[in-house]
Amino acid sequence: MTHWKPMAATMLVFAILCGGAARADDEDCQPADLEHYVPGGDECLAIKTYLPADVGSAKRVVFVLHGDLSRGGPADYIFPLAERAAELGQIGIALMRVGYSGDGRRSTGTPSRQNSRNDMYTDDEFDAAAEAAKALKAHYGVPEAVMIGHSGGAATTGVIVGRHPGLLQRVLLIACPCDIDKWRQLRGRNPWPRAESPDDYIEEILPGTVVRLLVGSRDNNTYPDLSEDYEEDARSRGLDVRLYKVDGAGHNLNESMVGSDVFKEALTEIIAGE
Repeated sequence: MTHWKPMAATMLVFAILCGGAARADDEDCQPADLEHYVPGGDECLAIKTYLPADVGSAKRVVFVLHGDLSRGGPADYIFPLAERAAELGQIGIALMRVGYSGDGRRSTGTPSRQNSRNDMYTDDEFDAAAEAAKALKAHYGVPEAVMIGHSGGAATTGVIVGRHPGLLQRVLLIACPCDIDKWRQLRGRNPWPRAESPDDYIEEILPGTVVRLLVGSRDNNTYPDLSEDYEEDARSRGLDVRLYKVDGAGHNLNESMVGSDVFKEALTEIIAGE
């Protein structure tokens, strides 16, 4: 199903949701039709939308967020996860974070990894993704929103679920750097003073929110300890949390990870509630 709107109406929607006219340098991000682009605060984020056969029966919109892509290139590797959501009867949306591209489109802004390696995971980037998710959840009129994030996308998701309580009802944090300070220390890297960290927002997550983590046993980037510590902390606060571990898998979403029964189980549970 495609949602087409006259250009005038589309620009009106963009202006209302963004709080004013689009900036001149956002021309490549128009129209914000909520199918290919969506306003997110001061930014306009590129998305790839997968709709189920019966959109009217969908009760969840499932957002999938990519990692930091330190080697560059598009974020297309997350598309199969959004497509899987549609196969399970839900609305799947691959969301390109600030400054990233996918499916031939680019979100506005510059990813912080290109600005400075000492200035990443900031609140403005995370809030842009949250505002985009809020607009799309309202657009489809579904009662629940799910967010699945990998690596830097997991950090984004882990902050949003606490920083914007009630927006997300279910989250899956894959290869999560859930304690940014500890993660940087484990990797022998300099700290990120401005970084928002998922572990700082656990206390803000609403009761009843479903929180799932998934990590490869051989992940030498976002080490399993980070997910294990987060699970323990979340459980101590009474949250519905569970950690999945994929034996022998590393950090990337390659066949050893996505082809595993554990990965498929975690993905199905978070999307379909099974």
